[in-house]
Amino acid sequence: MECYDNMQRVSQHRAQHVYRFVRVRASMTLVTLLTACMGASSTLPVVTIPSENANSRVNHLVLHFTSENFQESLAILTGRTDRKVSSHYLIPSPSDESYGQAKLKVYSLVPTEQRAWHAGRSFWAGKRDLNDQSVGVEIVNLAGCAEDISKLGNGPEFVVACSFDPFPEEQISLLMRLLKSVLENYPDIPPESIVGHADITPSRKVDPGPLFPWEQLYKAGIGAWFDNERAALIAALITQRPLSITLQQQLLAAYGYDVEVTGVEDEQSQLAVRAFQMHFRPSNYSGRFDVETSARLISLLERYRPRRLQAFAELSESLGAL
Repeated sequence: MECYDNMQRVSQHRAQHVYRFVRVRASMTLVTLLTACMGASSTLPVVTIPSENANSRVNHLVLHFTSENFQESLAILTGRTDRKVSSHYLIPSPSDESYGQAKLKVYSLVPTEQRAWHAGRSFWAGKRDLNDQSVGVEIVNLAGCAEDISKLGNGPEFVVACSFDPFPEEQISLLMRLLKSVLENYPDIPPESIVGHADITPSRKVDPGPLFPWEQLYKAGIGAWFDNERAALIAALITQRPLSITLQQQLLAAYGYDVEVTGVEDEQSQLAVRAFQMHFRPSNYSGRFDVETSARLISLLERYRPRRLQAFAELSESLGAL
């Protein structure tokens, strides 16, 4: 009632003045009081007590290359074409004439609190559709395949159709600064969940490709990498005691890849192995299991997913003897 009494007094006060500026001022005062009264009656009584039982929705970081120059990439990722894709960030290349600036800058396209459309149909370590839980970074690089890789398989056609370009050091330096900033804001992203597009969808994508410097990122504190000395010891062991295809597929799935355990090096298995090799053994990404590939895979499991490795009792016992 006090609010409405005040408004009535203001109205009476308005009537006693003839100057326009006084009428306007009184009208503004009346609106202000009305707004305050309405706000007071509609305020929701909220008590905020933060809970410790929560975490960020973001627990993956996915890296891509664009296969397009900067201007084309920007147009695609911001909705100026009919392709429904986006990413949270775009990193230009210093050698790209379409960029046209002397200094590289990070382009922020989607707030990280929102979902960007960069991962598509994807899988990593038991989780699907990673758009909901990831930050996506597109890196301008003209690498790619002349044909749809989902139709190429892992045969010689893939080698002919796909080509890869190196990433300039200036670009990687800026990328690492961005990734460190993202990891500061999202500490729930573990090293083994910093992956490439090929890792999470090996039948459809190859980016960021075998020339992407994953080891350099690891040495800067970003992402996962195997222990070289440990991998050499493991390689010596499994040379003497070869692993079955079934076990190698199980180990690949345990690390995070979407591979069906069939006991046969079928196409889906080869594509997952190829993605792993482009990430962790880029000198040879044949898509076929071999001693070096399996040794690096086991070293990664020891470092980042030891509980999953323990499920393979006989192998764990052999490794413990090293």
